[in-house]
Amino acid sequence: MFKTIFLKEMKDVLRDKRSITLLVLMPIIMMAGLTIFYDKILTSGHETEFTLAVEEGMDAELLQQLEAYMPTLKVEQKADVQKAVEEKEVQVGLMLDPDWKGLLETQKTVPVQIIFDPGSQDSSSASALVMSAFSQWQQETVQLRLAGHQIDSSIVEVFQIETKTTKDEDNAIASYMLAILIPLLIPIAIANGSYPSATELFAGEKEKKTIEALLITPVKPIKILLAKWLTISLLGIFTGVLCIGVISVLMNFTTELKKGLSTIEHPLSFIFMSIVLIVLFAIFIAEVEMILSMLANSVKEAGYYITPVIGFITLPMLFMFFAGEALNLSLYSIPVMNLFLFVRDAFGGQLTTAAFGIATGSYVVLISILFPVALRLFGNHRLMLGK
Repeated sequence: MFKTIFLKEMKDVLRDKRSITLLVLMPIIMMAGLTIFYDKILTSGHETEFTLAVEEGMDAELLQQLEAYMPTLKVEQKADVQKAVEEKEVQVGLMLDPDWKGLLETQKTVPVQIIFDPGSQDSSSASALVMSAFSQWQQETVQLRLAGHQIDSSIVEVFQIETKTTKDEDNAIASYMLAILIPLLIPIAIANGSYPSATELFAGEKEKKTIEALLITPVKPIKILLAKWLTISLLGIFTGVLCIGVISVLMNFTTELKKGLSTIEHPLSFIFMSIVLIVLFAIFIAEVEMILSMLANSVKEAGYYITPVIGFITLPMLFMFFAGEALNLSLYSIPVMNLFLFVRDAFGGQLTTAAFGIATGSYVVLISILFPVALRLFGNHRLMLGK
């Protein structure tokens, strides 16, 4: 009888075009769009060409020096350098004293004015390149002056600084992007995937007055509830696994974002743990949506109750900035938050089996606590029959 009820509920849900849209099309569109968007963010820094504006009539020797020290910048002469930057014709402007060469030869300070827009990311990046170029030019000029006075240039080098990264910089940035993308979209996709069935199988049947016929059948209420719960959970699990599959396929078509996958030390263990957490989260969120749907008298009212829950899924991302980057096992007991921590720590190389165990244990405990609540509500005929 349980199998019959389960198949009946599954067929009813899959007939709904809204369910199919949220189950299949929405995850594919969301994951494809955001994956391409995030990859574009990573590649934009390599592809952007900045333009430097200089005053008209600048002598050829200075132009040659600028092109030598700033080969990645395109130099254009403008009548009004500041106006060109303000009107976004160029990203950065440069103005030097007309007698720059004479000041250099007499070993005097050369006034240099760099004009940029602090509210523009491109303008700020271009100004950083210009400042770095002038810093290099200044260092080489100082070395020439010291050599002219027969002074070893090493006398002004107080520290010899060498930076060493713990991982490849490009891979680290890509993994950071994935650590935001994956836990943000997959839980929302799971909640959205189970949402139509959760509202339809309880609030919807109340509204259509079909729940009464189901309750008077000679079947234990727990079997009916389990069949409905299994239907809702499976649709959420399907959506979550579909999202993982879409990301895996789309990664092959990205240029920068796929580099982040190389930071995961044990990919097979990560995939296994991810599937387990997706299944448990889908069961948990299905249970929450199921309870809220029982409390509603119509699909519309159920939507009012469930929609904020889906919105709350994004809140852990805000708290992540205050949680610190070190492994914090206690935070793994918080639902949804542990999904964000799991992905972040996996890409950061500090995921442990203890953290995974706490996360799975927390979902098992919550599911065990909420199920008796759901069963009690479902056994309340006055509540289930609605108004």
